[in-house]
Amino acid sequence: MKKLKRIIVGIDIFAKSNNVLKRALMLAKRNKAELFLVHAVETPWFSVPSYFGGKELTVNIKGITKKIEKKIKALNKDDKVPYSIVVREGDADDILQYESKLLKADMVVIGTNKKSKKKFLGTTAEKVANQSHVPILIVKNSVKGPYQNVVAPTDFQAQSKQSILFAKNIFSAVKINTVHTYEAFYAAGIYTADSYTLEGLDIQQYNKAAKISAQNDLKKFMKDLSIKKGKIIDGKLNSKEALLKYINKGSYDLVVIGSRGTSGFFKALLGSVAASILRETPTDVLIYVPVD
Repeated sequence: MKKLKRIIVGIDIFAKSNNVLKRALMLAKRNKAELFLVHAVETPWFSVPSYFGGKELTVNIKGITKKIEKKIKALNKDDKVPYSIVVREGDADDILQYESKLLKADMVVIGTNKKSKKKFLGTTAEKVANQSHVPILIVKNSVKGPYQNVVAPTDFQAQSKQSILFAKNIFSAVKINTVHTYEAFYAAGIYTADSYTLEGLDIQQYNKAAKISAQNDLKKFMKDLSIKKGKIIDGKLNSKEALLKYINKGSYDLVVIGSRGTSGFFKALLGSVAASILRETPTDVLIYVPVD
């Protein structure tokens, strides 16, 4: 698996906390990577004409750079992680995407910029997640140390395996719990998990077999990836809600999601399980995108 060498960090100089910087520094130190701190300034869309006594609005790029420099020096005085600072005018999501391609980044780290306790994902973070061509770590919480308790929802497909291998590779001493949800048999939209039969099919027996099959698949999946903890969840009427409930009730500090790449991940799945995890869980989220 490709080593992590260049990490783009989305910086918000108005953020009260330094959680994104702290997490990025920890990640860079662990992987001996270089950080590129990127701050986007929205271009002023108007100015007051001089004949009214107004002055043209300008962006103080030097001042912003000095402010970021002050933050990173205070946090990086012991570790001496190499870094560069980039300040650009434009929309944050566009700038981050542009710089990640220009600098050939291996990963993007960004905060959420959430405006309420009920909203776990900001607009910029969601846009970047939608468009990213490299793995992206979305930091939602305070940094108390390395990630310790990680959950990885799985459908047993290749992208799920790759996401877990990636997480194990870039984080030290991480414990991963994988979880799979399955749904019992449905008929014409009616839950039929009792001892009904449908055209000669024993539904109860079918559901039992489905559960056993899922358990066997999980055991093989865990063995292949050397994972010690795993769980099968009966999704009942709603697999997405069952999974979200499981994640939110657990004491996890990171959720790992595997994507199919920019060709279809969010365009195909926006509003489904993956997007709901991003929006509706208070946990940090790592989205693994295969890098070309």
